[in-house]
Amino acid sequence: MNRLIPALAAACFSLAAATSMAQSPSADAGKAPMGGHHRMKPCSQEADPAKCEADRKEKRARMAAAREACKDKPDRRGCMSEQYCAKSQDPAKCQAQAREHRAKMSKRMDERQAAHEACTGKRGDELQTCLHAQHKKSGPGGATPK
Repeated sequence: MNRLIPALAAACFSLAAATSMAQSPSADAGKAPMGGHHRMKPCSQEADPAKCEADRKEKRARMAAAREACKDKPDRRGCMSEQYCAKSQDPAKCQAQAREHRAKMSKRMDERQAAHEACTGKRGDELQTCLHAQHKKSGPGGATPK
């Protein structure tokens, strides 16, 4: 009897864990992940699959060339965007998008650092709660409320 109860409890816990992991997909399963990033559709679902594949292959080649050219540079991010955009169809537009992206990421990192500074000295669940509260204060999309 003493051995039966722990074995039965273990079996119940493993069954509960297995069923909780095998939940059906939610209604928004096809939408973008939490970060707002969206994954590219497979080229087979595009209007012109051959053009899609060619574009992606060209972008991969540009990225590999930029990565190779900038591997030893001190300002690697700036170099990467410069090298990548130099061969694009509209370099000015590409550079503007890169600057916008860098500014957005810099702002997010500043907000993250401020949140961690506000939660200094906390650990475990208390830290998670504090960081969550700091995230809520910054508002949706990372915009600080005024």
